[in-house]
Amino acid sequence: MNLETLHYFQYIAKYKNITKAAKNFYISQSTLSRHIMALENELDVKLFERKNKKIELTDAGRILYRDSDLFIKHMETVINNVKIADKGNNSVLRITSPGKIKNILPVALHEIRKDYPDVELVVEAYDFNEIPSAVLYDIYNIGFTFAFATSNFEELECVSLGTEEFCLAVSSDLYENPTMEDIPTIVKEMPMIMPEYIEPPFMKLIIHDLQTLAGVKHIQTNYVNTSDSVLLEASLGLGYGIVPLSLSKAKSGRENISYIQIDDFAPKATIVMLYKKENLSDLMKSFIDAVVNLCADGNCTIE
Repeated sequence: MNLETLHYFQYIAKYKNITKAAKNFYISQSTLSRHIMALENELDVKLFERKNKKIELTDAGRILYRDSDLFIKHMETVINNVKIADKGNNSVLRITSPGKIKNILPVALHEIRKDYPDVELVVEAYDFNEIPSAVLYDIYNIGFTFAFATSNFEELECVSLGTEEFCLAVSSDLYENPTMEDIPTIVKEMPMIMPEYIEPPFMKLIIHDLQTLAGVKHIQTNYVNTSDSVLLEASLGLGYGIVPLSLSKAKSGRENISYIQIDDFAPKATIVMLYKKENLSDLMKSFIDAVVNLCADGNCTIE
């Protein structure tokens, strides 16, 4: 299984069109078909089926498409680590977070630089819900996310670092400078947009409080595929989303979104640091200790 073929598969799975995929990759349709057939033979499954001249994913294809991003990222990480090792540098620390961690990352990374001057540091943003899997599959050594996204990951060590508030995100074309007083109208007139892959228990409390505030018995909910899609639909005026404060600030460059901080009634989100329990390197231990010490001093906030 190679990265090139997986990229071909992803494109066809997304657009369900071999002709379009062939043009995108500047290869013939027959070459593209051979790659997909080779992938199916390797996995011993059928990934696509034709229905009325349309290409649809099989159940096996849907599973591969769902997990292909993480798989490709993992393969790319392994390849990069091999190349780094070949150059004689084995000190690599890969970190991910859904937003900017105020004070924590700059200071902790500065401490690492002092003790490990030759370390290669990779810090990338990632969808908060995918971060546990990304750490579990060794795409990143350490991840920062929210506790409600970490269920069923017993293989990971989860260190609580602090809390942050939630915000209601809504189109600024509809509400330019919204306040708490606008929330009842927003809830009555618009659906709530949520990622389909996660609905933490405390969200029921938020929904209950929104119902009470708006005086309604039911809140219409529309489900989308990612947290980015929540903000996209909110920016288009298709509904409103409930997001942690750090996500609102991480996406602050996105146009047409206004945020209302709802800490008056909503529970807070717990920020956690994740890493695999076994085989901790001295480099990872040093970084983890630096973060824990910073949080103990009260410097753990995300912006």
